[in-house]
Amino acid sequence: MTNNGVLRHIKVGSALLLCTLQILLVLLSWILAAAFPELSVRSLLSSEGIRWFLGNFTDNMQTPVLVWLLVGSVAYGALRVSKMPHALRECLGKNRLPYSKRLALSLVLFEFVACVAVMFLLAGIPHAILLSVTGNLFPSSFSNSIIPVTAFCLSLFAVTFGTISGMQKTAEDVFSMLTSGISYTLPLWLIYILGAQLYFSLLFVFPDFPL
Repeated sequence: MTNNGVLRHIKVGSALLLCTLQILLVLLSWILAAAFPELSVRSLLSSEGIRWFLGNFTDNMQTPVLVWLLVGSVAYGALRVSKMPHALRECLGKNRLPYSKRLALSLVLFEFVACVAVMFLLAGIPHAILLSVTGNLFPSSFSNSIIPVTAFCLSLFAVTFGTISGMQKTAEDVFSMLTSGISYTLPLWLIYILGAQLYFSLLFVFPDFPL
């Protein structure tokens, strides 16, 4: 079985497992709430549980992980379509690259250094604006933004490489490159939805349990 086949089976198995766990949690919450009313367990089949499950579904999906998945998908698709990682591996392997790709990698290196320098000025010096009020990196505005900023920088590097090397010649090509990652990561979106709802269902059923 190929690696793609294994990954596909893992994704399908993960989705089925999360669905099964959600169903079991619904039944377990009903049984525990009925058999042990003295416990602080809320049933997902009660009127309160049904209202919560349907009424809070959208709120349950609105987590930082959703944003990370979105911006990560954009960056992944951009890097994949631009073929910049492949060119970088060839360069590190001492293979001769066309001039356009060498120029593109040089500009990407310049952008990388510039991004690191900017982030250092914003978070790496005393009283930097991305530090917390106590001067810490974690938690702070820096820690909250590190994944979106990293995804933005990777997307910028991919666009620069793709356009300079000639892989993407028009604005439509760049747009297609930046949106292609969603199709690659669609299985993860389904797994996220199932996983997030299961997690918040556990919080609802067992409000006193430290999750």
